[in-house]
Amino acid sequence: MRKTETINFKNFMNGDWKKPKVNTEIKILTASSAGAVILVPNAVFAASVDGTFGNVHSAIMNMFDSGVVLVIIFAGAAWGLGHRTKAIEILIGVCIGYILARHAVDIRDFLKSI
Repeated sequence: MRKTETINFKNFMNGDWKKPKVNTEIKILTASSAGAVILVPNAVFAASVDGTFGNVHSAIMNMFDSGVVLVIIFAGAAWGLGHRTKAIEILIGVCIGYILARHAVDIRDFLKSI
């Protein structure tokens, strides 16, 4: 529980009062641990097969799929709250980005064949 501290306004405006340092190591560790837990199964799967580009690409695309779903949910919420034009703009952007990301390997192969 935090203790309430009163400071002098004049000292605050002059810069004489210094904000106490907050230990952010725990927050950073927690955020990086959550990311590691999400990435570990995909990274292990990608490394165990052959470590080829296809396996890494599929692991990355699995994470990207989750992000796309979250953005679509956000666009639906925006639409429901009355921001229809912004929701349509978000949906068009995420759909085009998703199509490009999903077909990146096909586009690369097509450009190689030219």
